[in-house]
Amino acid sequence: MTTRLVRGIVAATASVALMCSISLPTQADSLDDRKERLEQAIDEQEQAVDQAEATADDAAAAAETARNQLAGAEAELAAAEAATAKAKKLDEQRAEELAEAEHKLEQAKASVAAAKAAVDSVDKRMNEEIVVTTQTSDGLMNLALLFSDLTTANLNARAQMAQTLLDSSQQQLDELEERRLALETAEQEADAAEQAATEAREAAAKQLKASQDAEAQAEDLRAEIADLVKRRDAAEREANAQVATETQRQADLESEAASVEKRIQARIAAEKKAAAEKAAKEKAAREKAASRNKQRSSSSSSSSSSSSSSSSSSSSGFMYPVNARITSQYGMRLHPVLGYWKLHDGTDFGAACGTAIKAAGDGVVSERYYNAGYGNRLMIDHGKINGRYVTTGYNHATRYIVSVGQRVKKGQVIGYVGTTGYSTGCHLHLMVWENGTVVNPMSRYF
Repeated sequence: MTTRLVRGIVAATASVALMCSISLPTQADSLDDRKERLEQAIDEQEQAVDQAEATADDAAAAAETARNQLAGAEAELAAAEAATAKAKKLDEQRAEELAEAEHKLEQAKASVAAAKAAVDSVDKRMNEEIVVTTQTSDGLMNLALLFSDLTTANLNARAQMAQTLLDSSQQQLDELEERRLALETAEQEADAAEQAATEAREAAAKQLKASQDAEAQAEDLRAEIADLVKRRDAAEREANAQVATETQRQADLESEAASVEKRIQARIAAEKKAAAEKAAKEKAAREKAASRNKQRSSSSSSSSSSSSSSSSSSSSGFMYPVNARITSQYGMRLHPVLGYWKLHDGTDFGAACGTAIKAAGDGVVSERYYNAGYGNRLMIDHGKINGRYVTTGYNHATRYIVSVGQRVKKGQVIGYVGTTGYSTGCHLHLMVWENGTVVNPMSRYF
């Protein structure tokens, strides 16, 4: 957006209110008074205008930044919500793994308890049988045989029982060893189950923390997006308001251009009417004089012809109003805010503020006033040139030093370059009207 893009937006508010009650000036003194009051109001608004420019630039930049940030934040939120969903799924998986690990741990503990009980049972039976076997084979038993009436058959029966007890003990020893090995295996499995359960609990806790972090991040992003949406909406409202303001300003400029053309055409019509009335009077005078004196009529006719030729010229003979390079040509160009092509209705000369502006040719100052868009304006009617009525216009001046109705000569200083109105910097905006219609100044007259 160009520097001082909205110059005149705030000033226009004050100027339009004043201009509504001010008709186009016909006397230089009253115009100067109105111009002084108007320029005073404009000066008071200068700070507000600068602020409006900054606001317009900031609004457009903020809208673009907010849109970009919002897009990025929405992408991050989508990723965060996906991560949250994945985390919750892993939460469920870790919870299932933990439940399974704890179930296996309980089973392992139960197996250990059962194995230990089996070992204790076998160990108890073994101890009992060892006592019996020992008592059966003890030396006291042999001594008892000497003092008892035990028969050989009884003795064999006892020996057989002792052998049976020994065999049973051996089996129970084997069973005991097997039970002890089962107990060791159960204890190892229980330890592994305990470790797995511990790891599952840690993984579940870690995953829960990750899930909570992901959810918190997603919530932060939702809040950020809500804020960005507000900022974007505010920036777009500001930008839209700026577009609306520029649209109204453009409409005002177009209305001003149309009004100027009508006024020039009205002056041309009035000039034609006056010329026709004058010609009719002169014709009547000639005819009346001819009836009395042919010689006098001839002299009157010669004088009239000379008077008529004084308002016309065979060539423009115009000069550049300032000695500066052309910075912008007449023609269509893209409006920086509205985004559509509009007519640049004159030729811009990049002269410094304070540079003297000279009349492009001989003529009469027809208008001088302030307009919010064109700033300080001055128009000079040059009469008929090559059969066309030509008017030149000078815009954005800091001030003018000639008055309405004043006749000026080609090269005469009429004012000084400025940057009033809708202007992006010091320059002279030169315009030309041909028969009341704006045309390219450089196409025929310069």
